[in-house]
Amino acid sequence: MQAACSFLNSLYNPSLGLARTTPNSNVYYIASDNLLVEKALSSCNSTIRPAINQSISSCCDNGNDRMHEALLGVQIPLPITFPLTYTVAESAVGRLFRGVSPAAAGGNYTVLWEFHNATGTFPDCTYSDVTVYTALELRREGNTTGAQHEMECLNLMFDGRGMADEAYKGDPFIQYGLYQTYKLALYIYALQKISGSQFSGYEENLLRTQGPDGGFHTGYDQIGTYAGTQENAETTAIAMIALSSTSAANPFLFPVFSIPSWIIYFFAAWAVIGVGVVVSVLLYERRKQKQSFQTKH
Repeated sequence: MQAACSFLNSLYNPSLGLARTTPNSNVYYIASDNLLVEKALSSCNSTIRPAINQSISSCCDNGNDRMHEALLGVQIPLPITFPLTYTVAESAVGRLFRGVSPAAAGGNYTVLWEFHNATGTFPDCTYSDVTVYTALELRREGNTTGAQHEMECLNLMFDGRGMADEAYKGDPFIQYGLYQTYKLALYIYALQKISGSQFSGYEENLLRTQGPDGGFHTGYDQIGTYAGTQENAETTAIAMIALSSTSAANPFLFPVFSIPSWIIYFFAAWAVIGVGVVVSVLLYERRKQKQSFQTKH
């Protein structure tokens, strides 16, 4: 978690008060990126959270986009509509964010805001991320039956490795057979918040996508490798939110399952050997005492 916090901090541009989408990027999303980054950083007491909040508020009210704020317990309208992307600032054409010049920002930049207010709605139980946000809103409304229906859909989408939803099966923007990391994180979060259950193996799959610098890669294949996919702000923030929810519910679960299995097996084997040695010594001493007693009598 600390490594993930460091990664998000490294994306922060203090001149704009926002986190960039990916390392070395000049694109900044109000939502979902910075909306979720601010929430994720609450797990590590980051000092940049107030600045991000202020930057969001300066242009975009609270930064909500009518979908992602369901992770924050905020009401969203159902069904969820398709998104539109609005350009908040584009310094190359003179549209500055809070008056910040390109020179001060380290180069030209673009600030975008994805907002779910387009015509058309997502079909039910088709995309796992939309299904999670729908389930969270139904739970917030007290609609237990509806939330459970969405969870059943998610359970069917999960194939033991990741979320095999319609995007996984051949979305035009996603490589076929490539799992999306943030969708697995959302499923873990929904299991905890709605079903009250945890499965350590799911968390292990998620943790395998974390790079050495702490950022989480956007995708992984069926054997768990993330080669060729980037680390970004949104994926890392959602992974942190999901892992924080599980560790808060059971503070012993996360550290234990962070230990590589070979270490557990190694010490377990030595424990068995140790017990065997002690038992052998005790039996030997008992046999000696019995022989000594018989010799004397």
